[in-house]
Amino acid sequence: MLPAVIVLAIAPAFLILVLGIVARALAAQRVTARIVQYAPERGATVLRDALLVNADRRAASAALVDLAVKRKVRLLAGSKREPIGVEMAPNVVLTAEEVSLLEALFGPEHTPGRVRRFSADRRALGGRLRTLVQHAEHALARDGLVTPRRITWPGMTLTILAYLGMLVEALFLVFALVDGDWPALIATLIALAATIATILVTPSSWRRFLPPARPKREHLEGLRQYLALAEADRLRMLQSPSGADLLATDAATAAGSPEADAPLARFHLHERLLPYAVVFGLEREWIAKLRLEHAALDRGNLDALADAVDVTAEVASAIDAAGGVLQLTAAVGELVDASGVVVDGIGGIFEVFSS
Repeated sequence: MLPAVIVLAIAPAFLILVLGIVARALAAQRVTARIVQYAPERGATVLRDALLVNADRRAASAALVDLAVKRKVRLLAGSKREPIGVEMAPNVVLTAEEVSLLEALFGPEHTPGRVRRFSADRRALGGRLRTLVQHAEHALARDGLVTPRRITWPGMTLTILAYLGMLVEALFLVFALVDGDWPALIATLIALAATIATILVTPSSWRRFLPPARPKREHLEGLRQYLALAEADRLRMLQSPSGADLLATDAATAAGSPEADAPLARFHLHERLLPYAVVFGLEREWIAKLRLEHAALDRGNLDALADAVDVTAEVASAIDAAGGVLQLTAAVGELVDASGVVVDGIGGIFEVFSS
């Protein structure tokens, strides 16, 4: 039976596994940055940029953190019975995309001061967030950055072949157990493992990026490299010309002497990159850098610091008020399970601030 298992189970299983790995590599459509960037492109939005790097699951989380960094919303933690909430700040000017995000979180009746707790009506919230991401993807298609339809046939074909292979492998398992053929049984289990791996590895669908999207994606890859280099303390050596201009502008507009304002301007610049750290899954490293810069500011201009760290202080206070990070991450976890996609990055941010 072993030769039959090799020909009809192991060979097909590893063939579709290789095809699944190839499909995953093609779906990534990786780009190489020409230069390290430390500022997003002008006019870019976090939500759309997240889709341009295939970070759909973190898109809404990053956009929400972006609103918090801009002081347009507050991230709150309630009592033990009330999980993470979002409160809209009064008298803020919102873009159409930000309004859509707030409507997804708060519902269409969102008003300043109303607190939206993630645990209430989780299914409706998850559906609205999925719709938000879909609308953002349609906007990218209208701008000629992605194709209108996602590529689905490779994932569908390989998944069908994998399930057919599992049926064949199930038959071989039965025959091997009945005959007591242990080599055939072990070989069939290996084939079954490869088939299951195919289902896990193969993307069900992916968006195809068009040539106009390549410069934007290269810019975002450069920004990811900048964020990844935070721990190595090589940021000042790898600044792009556009980023250097932005840093000079921030330093010039800050109050006080240039010597005192340069760290503050740098802190503001790095704070604005926190949503992109969420997009790239680097929020832990980036927040650690922000905390170091916070400590440096604390030893300097306390008056300027009071306005610079509102977001950091509020998030840390929310964790203390909630009784610990486990409750906050559990609350977000419920939202992740209900939505199936989209919001999974905020819990990590709260956890880092509490460490």
